[in-house]
Amino acid sequence: MLDNYRNLGKEVIDLDRGKRIDRFLGEKFLFHSRNEWSKRLKRGEVFVNAKVVKSSYKLHLNDRISYFCPPSWEPEVDRGIKVIWEENGVLAIYKPSNLPMHEGGRYRKNTFSVVLREKIGEEWSAVHRLDRDTSGIVLCAKNQKLRNSLSAELRERTMQKTYFAIVHGHMSKQTIQVNKPLGETPNSLFRIKNWVIPNGLPSITNFEVLDVKDKYSLLKVSPLTGRTHQIRIHASYIGHHLIGDKKYHPDETVFLEYLDYGFTDNVKRAVKFDRLCLHAGQLSFKHPISGKRCIVSSEIPDDMKTIWKKL
Repeated sequence: MLDNYRNLGKEVIDLDRGKRIDRFLGEKFLFHSRNEWSKRLKRGEVFVNAKVVKSSYKLHLNDRISYFCPPSWEPEVDRGIKVIWEENGVLAIYKPSNLPMHEGGRYRKNTFSVVLREKIGEEWSAVHRLDRDTSGIVLCAKNQKLRNSLSAELRERTMQKTYFAIVHGHMSKQTIQVNKPLGETPNSLFRIKNWVIPNGLPSITNFEVLDVKDKYSLLKVSPLTGRTHQIRIHASYIGHHLIGDKKYHPDETVFLEYLDYGFTDNVKRAVKFDRLCLHAGQLSFKHPISGKRCIVSSEIPDDMKTIWKKL
């Protein structure tokens, strides 16, 4: 029976004390809209400290929220991961779009980490992560020592990453560097959204034009830092939001409509395709055992190539 219930985040912090629970859930847990959370509250499917509460309930410090979530509700994903490189306890795995890295929200078993253990082996774990809708290379290691060493490369920025993106519009220059700090914005219609803010974390992304057509561009992207959604934010900030990106579309109502009603005709007109056009195409790193520089590549996948041809 306990498998049918899941905790929502950690205990309520002081910042959220006094908020109505329907508003809190709608702002923070975006796998359902506020309207859907209200419906679930009315059906008695949301609990605070193991007790059913109403939509008007106001949160208290250290409240623990959970909700009814049987395994049958888990969405389908693309489980087609594949090994593209291996050497001395380190693997490079191709992750398709529409596959979350870890358990969270609506996803339990349909995740990269579970599929990796099922298909490759229980001992393997990812060293870093990609967004659910981003495809490309995920580096994995066989033991904690190797993972620690590769994680250190990420922190020290000696691991180099290259992405490919399809965006709206044409850049004014062949290459553009965006050096803008990122952090959680207070000015969004929904809470879980980072953006360029004055006191954010230092964030640098290099964009290079590879090809253009009509009103769209194919870009090579090199992030010099590794902030959450960094490429998507910086691209949108300079006026070139990614094809398929609902969350960082300039019109925030696009994402809210997507949450409430799915990939509607209106959402389709705004973002063009229900596939985030971002692909992690290359990693360059020092192998923890041999010390040699390794370069692993993954070409743009067929679904992104098809989108580029159709635009």
